[in-house]
Amino acid sequence: MNKFFNVVVGGLGVMYVLNDTYFRLMIKLYRHQGYSLQTAEKITNSVDIFSTIIILTIFLVIFGFLAIFSNMFYFMQGNFLFKIFFNCIAMFMPFLYVNNAWFLLYELLFCGLFWNYLRLLKKKENNLRLGQALFPVSKGHHLKTNSK
Repeated sequence: MNKFFNVVVGGLGVMYVLNDTYFRLMIKLYRHQGYSLQTAEKITNSVDIFSTIIILTIFLVIFGFLAIFSNMFYFMQGNFLFKIFFNCIAMFMPFLYVNNAWFLLYELLFCGLFWNYLRLLKKKENNLRLGQALFPVSKGHHLKTNSK
């Protein structure tokens, strides 16, 4: 469940970034055509992009809290602080919105963290496969232990 929640938070965050980028590009396009900022935002909102962003925000917060809570059970695993940091970055992204380049850097930071999390999952999966290939355990054989 832990991986599921983390991947869902990452996917929702990427969808949020894409919707936000689309929203900004549409406003810039309308501004370039000569509309005022208020009119451009009004036209862009008529396509229901903003309501999609609100829904994504709600799901991002819900699944973010569930991901942080599920990560607390696995605090002894590697990358515990990375996962908590990643989920916090994702959850606060909609609430720290400002219309400048710093927020774009924040979104890029989130995308980089999500890419790194997916890379770590892939690496962990490859290590598990390698371990199973090097040390296969058949059904009838058990590992010997030194028990008294």
